Parts: sequence; C-alpha cells; structure tokens
Amino acid sequence: MSDTPTPPPAVEPSGGGGFFQNLADLYFAPRQAFSRIVVRPAFVLPFVGQLVLAFAFTGIWLNKMEPREFMKTQLEEAGRWDKLNTEQREAVLSAAPTQMKIFGWLGPAIGTPVMLLLTGGVLMFVFRFFFSSEVGFRQSLAIVAWSLFAVGLVTTPLMLLVFQLKGDWNLNPQDVLQANLGLLVDKASVAKPLWALLTSIDLFSFWTVFLLAVGFAVASRKTTGSGIWGVAVPWAVLVLIKIGWTALMG
Repeated sequence: MSDTPTPPPAVEPSGGGGFFQNLADLYFAPRQAFSRIVVRPAFVLPFVGQLVLAFAFTGIWLNKMEPREFMKTQLEEAGRWDKLNTEQREAVLSAAPTQMKIFGWLGPAIGTPVMLLLTGGVLMFVFRFFFSSEVGFRQSLAIVAWSLFAVGLVTTPLMLLVFQLKGDWNLNPQDVLQANLGLLVDKASVAKPLWALLTSIDLFSFWTVFLLAVGFAVASRKTTGSGIWGVAVPWAVLVLIKIGWTALMG
C-alpha cells in the first residue's frame, strides 16, 4: 500500500562515489551511500567481497575445528546421539571430515548467490507491489549486496576473534557471535523454538534490516521509517518460519 504523506524528493547523489567511499558511508551516512548506489547499481564488487569473506572464514574454521568432535556435539544438541548405536555413531563420525569439507565449501558457493537473488527478488516485489515503487531488480541486488557486505565485513572478523578467544573452534558458527537475547538464557534449559526466537532478536540482524530499509527507501523515494516496514515484515515472517521449523523438527 502507498504512504499517504507526500514522498520525500529523491536524494541527489553526491560527488565521487567509488567503492571505498560507498562502503565508508554505509557505516556513517547510509542514505548518502544508497543515493549513489541506486543511481549506479553495481553489485558485483560487494558480492565478490561477500564471497571472499565467506570463503576466508570457511577456510580458517575448517582448518582449526575437529570434524568428529563438532559432529558429535551437534548430534547431542539435536537429541540424536543417544538414538544411535555404536556402529552408527562411528559411521557418522568417520564420514564427518569429508562431509564437513564438502558442505563447508558448497555452503558459501551456493548459499551466497542464492541469498542475494532471493532477498533481492522478494524485497523488490514487496516494494513494487505494496509501496508502488519503481525499484528495479538490478537496484535491488545492489542494495542487498552492499548491505550484506557491509555487515559481513564486521561480523566475520568478530566471529574469528570470538573463536580465538574462546579457544574452541568446535562451536557452531551460528551460535558463536551472540549479540542477541540468547545471552540471557542457557541454551540447554529452554525449548528449541524459544531459543530460535531469542537468537533471532539480534543486533546484527537489526542492523541489516536497517541498511536494507534505508536502501529501498531511497530507491522508492520513501522515508526510512516507511521503508522499515517493507523489510521488517518479511524478516519477521522468516523468523516465524524458523521457529515453526524448529518446533517441527524438535
């Protein structure tokens, strides 16, 4: 649905622009950065940067973690370890090193472009259909790629630092950087759906939602406050799906 207030005028792109200026402004002046990005919607460099971050993290983590120990911990947390007999346990643990390498490298190679395309496509549809925006697919990809790269450039080194400080590389990477409400409870003491909810209320997720909202607001000639709803609602639906899936598998 369209906003009733008069849309703000399109933000005129400032001079310069370049890769590094856009990246710096995403941290300190995101609306200015996106005012240039949506005019010249190049997404290849931030996408490649995101791939480099993902592969770098994967290479370091796989080199330091113990596949057998990691797999055992994941099976125990999922409640499946006690359901396996001795032979089944050994078969799973023996296959762990090969499986971890295969899925560890395939994850970034496949997941990163799929996430870019899906997120860009869904948000473009939301803003075109509900906000009567004329944002194009290339603009949408650029907004998503730059937002994810800017956040990933902060979270990836932080994750590696936390792993190093903890001295335990067998932790699940999804749980190691706890800037969420999961810090307030013990994972083993709460139901899995509640844990999924608490860990979804995350500082870096909010930051990503904010950057995406700013980008699509600029592209749609809307205020950031208006653009927030176009991103926050799909994100909330995704969280609900995650909680439901956790409860179903639980």
